[in-house]
Amino acid sequence: EPPRPRPQRPLTADRRCSRSGLHLMASGRRLRLGILGAARNVPFSVIGPVRNNEDLAARVEIVGLASLDHGEAEQFAKEWGIGKAYGSYEELLADPTIEAVYNVLPSAVRCQWSVRALSAGKHVLSETPFCINAREAVVVQRAAEDHGRVLLEGTHPTCHPVTKRVREMLLDGRIGSLERIDLDLPVGHSLQGKTVCSKTGALMGLGCHGVAIVRALAGAEPRVVSASAKLSKEEPHVDSRMSCHLVLPNGVAAHVACSVESAGSKDPTTFIVSGSNGTIRVKEWFTGKGRSANEIALETFEGSGQTQVERVDTPDSRDTFYFQLMTFVDEVMAQESVKAAGMPWEYTKSKGPSDAVRNMALIDAIYRAASMTPRPTTSIPPEPYNRIGMSKL
Repeated sequence: EPPRPRPQRPLTADRRCSRSGLHLMASGRRLRLGILGAARNVPFSVIGPVRNNEDLAARVEIVGLASLDHGEAEQFAKEWGIGKAYGSYEELLADPTIEAVYNVLPSAVRCQWSVRALSAGKHVLSETPFCINAREAVVVQRAAEDHGRVLLEGTHPTCHPVTKRVREMLLDGRIGSLERIDLDLPVGHSLQGKTVCSKTGALMGLGCHGVAIVRALAGAEPRVVSASAKLSKEEPHVDSRMSCHLVLPNGVAAHVACSVESAGSKDPTTFIVSGSNGTIRVKEWFTGKGRSANEIALETFEGSGQTQVERVDTPDSRDTFYFQLMTFVDEVMAQESVKAAGMPWEYTKSKGPSDAVRNMALIDAIYRAASMTPRPTTSIPPEPYNRIGMSKL
């Protein structure tokens, strides 16, 4: 059985750890962010949103980047105007002036280094997938609770106003009763391309966003009906294509398809939400670089039967990664404000790490339905978190 997410526990006074200088929010200064890993998506997933948006730049400052290769870290930091380079992840985490980290390390080691960052008193924004399997996700959630720090998974498409607007349209009954959700994610719109296939596969590299969107739109937890995978010729243990059929508690069907077979694919990412009285179509809802077309096509079966196009008005610079980072900063600031007043705190700007646990549990279930084994843990977190369910993996 996949592990259930631990209930969110309010961060009361007796569970607080050292603040390590985290009073910056009250003084109006910016959140000091460090980056774990010199991944190639860093320029557009975190640096670009801060550089291109004054409101975000006024709230967060990217002050350091760590790589196991100090020369690589220095070159990366110099190229992108980051103040300090660290030759090890431990060195960055030991810096008391860094309040939060963006973890873009490979998914196989994300659990270990998210736990280490939280244990060092840092808030953590983690790249997707959150971990390599659901048990690891529970471990990281426990570490966030124990150390009283904000922990979010970077499912950036769910943060965008387009996704939230479609959810509003569903709640308003714009297409009648919800009947079906379909999502398609071809690799041409992922920067990672073949790298995804060779390391984690289509489901972990792309499908993690698809199942997160289904859950966000439906506001409910689906179960897996069936799934089928096509395995990579280069890496037989990795899925190059995954198709899964889900069902929501109310019987509504959902289908998520993702593929990393053709890095040159021009097919658009789409999601279609079908109802008893109409259909909502969104193209270009997800790209590897966070851009969105910001257009929602609504076709109704009643009245004129014409398709209406609604554009969500956001500047081009405010992509999915902008809204993701803003959500993270908002959550950290909200926590600091509440804790400074001596009050217990709960996640208010997001669903917190329990949502990431549920997403990973669904991904594990899809692997099993496709006659594959969920990704095994290969990097053990530090004590005492190495004893939390890890022996069962």
